[in-house]
Amino acid sequence: MTEFLHLLACALYSIAALLGLRRREWPEAARWVNVLLTLGVVGQGAGFVALHARDPLVPLESFPAALSLIGWLIPTSYLYALRVASVGGVGHWVGCVAASITLIALIGLVQYQGDPAAAEIPGGSWSHAHVLLSTLGFSLLALTSLAGLAYLAKRTALKRNQTARFGLPSLESLDRMEHVTLGLGFSLLSLGVLTGFVWGQSRGLSPWTQHSRWLIIAWAVYLVPIGMRIVRHQHGDRPARVVVAGFGFLAFSYIGIRLLGMTA
Repeated sequence: MTEFLHLLACALYSIAALLGLRRREWPEAARWVNVLLTLGVVGQGAGFVALHARDPLVPLESFPAALSLIGWLIPTSYLYALRVASVGGVGHWVGCVAASITLIALIGLVQYQGDPAAAEIPGGSWSHAHVLLSTLGFSLLALTSLAGLAYLAKRTALKRNQTARFGLPSLESLDRMEHVTLGLGFSLLSLGVLTGFVWGQSRGLSPWTQHSRWLIIAWAVYLVPIGMRIVRHQHGDRPARVVVAGFGFLAFSYIGIRLLGMTA
């Protein structure tokens, strides 16, 4: 059941992404993008809950479960952001990212056969805090990068005296979204890194695994956009490029190295 619900969510996110491409030709497309994202969030949320009844049990600390949580949190965070900012024009980009991550999580769930090593080392509250804080921080930083990409696309269109494709939000709205999600996302990611170290120490594990080293490097990389946007209050193209590049490295540090088998 959980695999089917994840597949359904992936399909809904994908349709939302494709439908958003017709935003300029069909004004109602924007509303339906949000409806499809909402349905996908509900379906994937039910699929995530169903993981607890799956055999073998998929722990929250496992890569497929954490990835599924990220795929769910990104559109959830975006839908909440719509309540406080006019950023509806990037919904189809959110659908594309959510569909991609959910698909990878689905493949991992289908292939998951249990992890005896994880069963010998129970997670506990620290591991749950680490996963929840890290995934929420990752999801918000994903929205930061989407806001940065949209900002650059809008800025380029304005410089060329062209209308931005897909009805992107105003530069002010995108800049505000980029600023807020960067601050919140980095704070949560920092707490996720810290709780990860505490979890490892409480279980007698080495905190300097390949995974943790890459994650710390990615965290350090984000000090650059934090310094530019939060400390020095810079705006414009350069900070937008930096947050996009920063998330690219973060995504590789968490997802890429696992897919490439570099976590040993």
